[in-house]
Amino acid sequence: MATPSPYILVLYYSRTGQTAELAAQIARGVSRVQGMDARIRTVPSVSPNTEASLPAVPDDGAPYASKDDLANCAGLAIGSPTRFGNMAAPLKYFLDSTGDLWLNGTLSGKPAGAFTSTGSLHGGQESTLLTMMVPLLHHGMVLCGVP
Repeated sequence: MATPSPYILVLYYSRTGQTAELAAQIARGVSRVQGMDARIRTVPSVSPNTEASLPAVPDDGAPYASKDDLANCAGLAIGSPTRFGNMAAPLKYFLDSTGDLWLNGTLSGKPAGAFTSTGSLHGGQESTLLTMMVPLLHHGMVLCGVP
């Protein structure tokens, strides 16, 4: 059996499709690197009482992420629309479930980056990126920025 290629997990939440388009473009760039695959995954919406509110398999678009997708990635690109200077609740909900990966140091030393989209020039993009970086730092990931 062939060993699967390493992959960069492009993990995002998108309600209107703008962040999903950014994720697709990031995956396109990743796929240009010889020997590296891109795995695009999203997270389901959550209800106001923070319970998963959608079926286990999405009707269209990227499949929902599992913790195994995250644990086995060679690197991570994480994306969210801006919500008052924070990442969207569904993405935070998923990240909040990864304490066991943190405890085991599963993501420690892996490269990571963050991306965001918003509907205005002053929508809090910088602070949204920071809110996405904090869990990555807690996991011991190495943040990669644009030079």
